[in-house]
Amino acid sequence: MSPTLRRPHPTRQRPIRRLWALRTDPQVRQYGAPALVVLFAGILFAVAWPTFHLTHSLHAAIVPLLAAAGTLPVITAVRWPVVSWLVVAASCLVSLPFHGNPDYALGWPVAFHLALAFTLAVVVLRGPVREVSFAVTSTALLMALNPPEVVVGWIVGALVWSAFFLLLRWLLASRRQVKTETTRATEQSQLRVMAEERNRLVRDLHDVVAHQMSMIVVQSQSAPYRLQGVTPAVHAEFDSIAGTAREALNQVRELLGVLRSDAESGATTPVGADQIEPVLTTARRAGMDLTWTLDSSVNSLDDTVGVVLQRVLQESLSNASRHAPGGRVLVNLTVTEKDGRRDAELSVDNGPAAPGEIVPPEHSGGAGIPGMAARVQAVGGSFTALPAADGGFSVRAVVPVAR
Repeated sequence: MSPTLRRPHPTRQRPIRRLWALRTDPQVRQYGAPALVVLFAGILFAVAWPTFHLTHSLHAAIVPLLAAAGTLPVITAVRWPVVSWLVVAASCLVSLPFHGNPDYALGWPVAFHLALAFTLAVVVLRGPVREVSFAVTSTALLMALNPPEVVVGWIVGALVWSAFFLLLRWLLASRRQVKTETTRATEQSQLRVMAEERNRLVRDLHDVVAHQMSMIVVQSQSAPYRLQGVTPAVHAEFDSIAGTAREALNQVRELLGVLRSDAESGATTPVGADQIEPVLTTARRAGMDLTWTLDSSVNSLDDTVGVVLQRVLQESLSNASRHAPGGRVLVNLTVTEKDGRRDAELSVDNGPAAPGEIVPPEHSGGAGIPGMAARVQAVGGSFTALPAADGGFSVRAVVPVAR
């Protein structure tokens, strides 16, 4: 017959386990230390008051006040360590002239001495270096006022006590530093994992998008040779589609390369104010009815303004070709100065679609206009995009120019 296993009753735990459970309780951890400090200060005061007359001679009405000053600052030592130590040290110093027991080899009551040791330890653990040096030196000098036969012992004891808590302070600081470094290493490891995941997503996105864009380029280039009766105008249109797709493919690769942490450095497509006119030329070559006017100082704009203006122009031309095919597009870029402020103002106005052109159905949810607005507002400019009275669309961006 196998013995029956009995589980201990929850209320019949061993005393050590009950104490450990009490120690780990959140409320005890929050209020336990202050409660113990208050209890310790109360015990010191309860001992110092009735026993003060055994070692010192002082009026009975003053004894409780001096006993309170020499013991109760223990309660405030954690929050105000230096002030609490000063009050206790002053109480010890005040007690010296009233020493009346020649057999008692200490200049102040034992309760005062314990309070002085406690407050000194808190100063060494928590105080600034200059205040720690002052407290340790002053305590050693205070110990020198004891009876001559025990002066050396008390001074050595004060210095050893201070050295112990200095080592403890160094140990705690080292543990905090190790914990900080461990946390930093963990964060770096997490960032490394995130970077690897981002690289994997970038590779997958590159494989999908690059393959599809490459197929567009190949089909556009080979269409004139695969189809019969292709006129020179149609051939040029296919070449334009291939060039646009190739440029889009290069920009996608550059964007994905920025997202990759291990991307190899390589040539990138120029971006800036000097690329605004090439963008317009490419759009006209692609068949857009485009007219533009550019300020003579456009190419001297700084990189930040140039990038914002170029991206807004690209998105505006793309929207015009998509939603108003065959429509007339007017682009105007000027640099003006008013009230000591220089602004680059870009306006893109497109008319309605040409008769006979197929216009895709309207849909919402695109990020083109919000993206342009975010770019312009990020550099302190203003942006508007509104339908025109003739059925077209008008985009206006004003970007401040740094001097």
